[in-house]
Amino acid sequence: MTIAIMDDSSRDIALLYEYIHRYCNEHKIHTSIKTFTSETAFLNAFKIEKYNLVFLDIFMQDLNGIQIAKAIKKLNPKCQIIFSTSSKEHAVKAFRLHALDYLLKPYTYAQLEDALNRYENDAAKFTHYIELKEGRFQTRILITDIMYVDYHNHYTQVHTTSRLIRSYMSFGDFSPMLSSYRQFLWCYRNCMVNMDYVDSWEANDFILKNGERLPIFKSQRNKIIQTYANYIFDYVNGGTRL
Repeated sequence: MTIAIMDDSSRDIALLYEYIHRYCNEHKIHTSIKTFTSETAFLNAFKIEKYNLVFLDIFMQDLNGIQIAKAIKKLNPKCQIIFSTSSKEHAVKAFRLHALDYLLKPYTYAQLEDALNRYENDAAKFTHYIELKEGRFQTRILITDIMYVDYHNHYTQVHTTSRLIRSYMSFGDFSPMLSSYRQFLWCYRNCMVNMDYVDSWEANDFILKNGERLPIFKSQRNKIIQTYANYIFDYVNGGTRL
């Protein structure tokens, strides 16, 4: 889960950061948290980085939280927003923007926990993901973020758009987790590629959009390439990925 906090109060940011960190530890959720005190810096980062959830204060120096929320929804309609503010007066406007929650300062950890539970329940309804044990944590991985999966030294390795996730398990135990998602193609021994991230193929390799190369079974090359070609044809002609 990737979270951004936008607030012009360093003290409020520190408290919210502490609460979120506590929640993620208690619920064993990996998260990345970025903090911003400048509206401009936040909006510039938001155009580049992908956030699942944003906490917004209403009263900022240049733009108010409602204006920022409108920009967020325009750039990424799927991003969830929780307002954290000292004022009740903008609550109606916030919920018209489909804000997930509206926390009044000073709020308790229990109130923040309730808001994050609501986010988790809401996300589970609409998001396809798998969960793997990474160390002592259960890590939730969005299907759409997985570029490819391979196996090395007793670890299944999930290569996502943001980082590498390693889980101590056999590839045979892992592979059924992706079997229902037609965008994943078994292209080599203990290697599955998300065809949405394939840019092209050359000789016996798939070339991914980030420049990485994945090998293709030589003995099954024609069949694998045909499967990829069929997938692309179906997608271009209106097929669904999930």
